[in-house]
Amino acid sequence: MNEDKDISLISSFLEGSLSKEEVSLLESRLHNEAELRSLLQDMKVLRNGIRHAEREQLRHELKELEKRIAAGTGKINYITGLKIAAAVALVAIASWLLWPAQQRNTQELFAENFKPYPNIIMPTVRGGQKTDSTEKAQAFAAYDQQDYQKAIDLFEHLDTKDEGVLLYLGNSYLAANLPDKAIPVFQKLRDDFDVFDEQAEWYLAGCYIKLGKGEKGSEILKAIVDGDGSYSAKAERLLNTLNP
Repeated sequence: MNEDKDISLISSFLEGSLSKEEVSLLESRLHNEAELRSLLQDMKVLRNGIRHAEREQLRHELKELEKRIAAGTGKINYITGLKIAAAVALVAIASWLLWPAQQRNTQELFAENFKPYPNIIMPTVRGGQKTDSTEKAQAFAAYDQQDYQKAIDLFEHLDTKDEGVLLYLGNSYLAANLPDKAIPVFQKLRDDFDVFDEQAEWYLAGCYIKLGKGEKGSEILKAIVDGDGSYSAKAERLLNTLNP
């Protein structure tokens, strides 16, 4: 373990600036290296503590200055002014560097993590001859073409007992910026079916994040992490971003 390199690596991870490949490699190491896992936890605590410590230091400096001013000995000389300015600047820099990830633009987070689910039911054969003109095939073709409003119009006429239809109807609502409509669809898919329940839970979290309801989204993400399913690692990364 190269501690300096690993500190830099984990800092980049906590800032969300690693590539997918780098995150995958780091997760593999975290799974196998207890020392690296410990370093990650220590750095999370440190990030949260630095800002608090710097604010407390500045608060102490200002209180001392106020006491001296009240006692008539508090003329602010050049050196004192520089110290206070430096303290204010330090807090400002720390706040910028350690800006809570939950303050990031929620639409940005949504766009990064909730791409429309790939069409695995009736994928369009590019360059091939269309042989299926059914409404269901047309709905999936519109979905593949990212014509989500047309997909919605077609999916809404199909059998809502078909879990595949529900998955892509919910995704179409979400892609068309209609998360409120997507929520009950994903809830039904999660609660009443078994095939796509993990996907439904993931995109349900996405609905709340898109709506700016990070607390509700985090609650669902925690359930995904605890479930240790196929979205568990991805949900944990997003939770770390929402709640550093």
